[in-house]
Amino acid sequence: MQDVARLAKVSVGSVSRVLNGRENVAPAIQEAVRAAVAELNFVPNVVARSMRKGSSSAIGCLISDITQHTAAQMVSAAEERLRARGFEILIANSHYDLERERAILSSLKQRRIDGFIGAISDDETPSYFNFLHTLNMPVVLWERDAQGEFNSVLTDHADGCRQAVRYLASLGHRATALVAGHENTWVGREMVRGYQAACEVAGIALDPALVLRTSAFNKDVCRALLTGPGRPTAIIATLNDVAIVLEVVRETGLSIPADLSVISIGEHEYSGIASPALTVVTQNPRDVGREAADMMLQLIEGSAPSGIRRSKHPMRMIVRESCGAPPSLARRKKR
Repeated sequence: MQDVARLAKVSVGSVSRVLNGRENVAPAIQEAVRAAVAELNFVPNVVARSMRKGSSSAIGCLISDITQHTAAQMVSAAEERLRARGFEILIANSHYDLERERAILSSLKQRRIDGFIGAISDDETPSYFNFLHTLNMPVVLWERDAQGEFNSVLTDHADGCRQAVRYLASLGHRATALVAGHENTWVGREMVRGYQAACEVAGIALDPALVLRTSAFNKDVCRALLTGPGRPTAIIATLNDVAIVLEVVRETGLSIPADLSVISIGEHEYSGIASPALTVVTQNPRDVGREAADMMLQLIEGSAPSGIRRSKHPMRMIVRESCGAPPSLARRKKR
């Protein structure tokens, strides 16, 4: 900054005001400082500045998988909210790897970020909560519960799966497979809980072979499920896993919904124009991202209500073309 000041023939204070975007600087001084900055290729030391200010004006955002459409929408909405209040967002992808996740969070702490927002890979293990507490910064989780240890913004995935099973049962399905979210996460636990509760209400015997996890679901597993003995007549799956189902259905010559009914947990802008259009159970992920960002801002500013806050967003079903009666029932109706 001293070099910039000498070249621009202004004070160091003037350089500081220009670099910090202050408005009370004469246009000529602003132009001289910017010209000197460009000539010297000067880049402010953000870490040093954050040490002086006690704030980096940055929020760390951890997500499990950036390829998930729902997660991307949450991040986008949170970033818009935080940026409007002067905070940058630093995004990292954990790939459900706990050791990688710990390293990422430790690195973010060293960068003196002002808070951490997002999804952890394990919201069941108390020892991991202890690690999060050692970060010594505000924490807001989305789609993770953490047993009430941290503020969280959730989606009612149990009710989402209840709606899906109830609808399929009304069409006559008694063998519905579920591809649930990851183990040790709110999404995975709640999807299975809602599925089991709905099957019990509908008088459907639970078949453990029809409950799968996204962590172990791939094309080979899907192909074995859809072509093996006792294959399901319907499947409920997370948005990313529905893509796998659709690909396998095409490769095996099956037809939706004649051979298999499909419900996606989560909505994509292409869901309604697919052929057939996908029936979905969805929420508004942008609402989740915005509320999580608002919680973070309140924690940073000291305006948050006392105690741990836990918000839950509802899910709703959009019925389209990807579900019908199971094949055996459809054949009987034709007769």
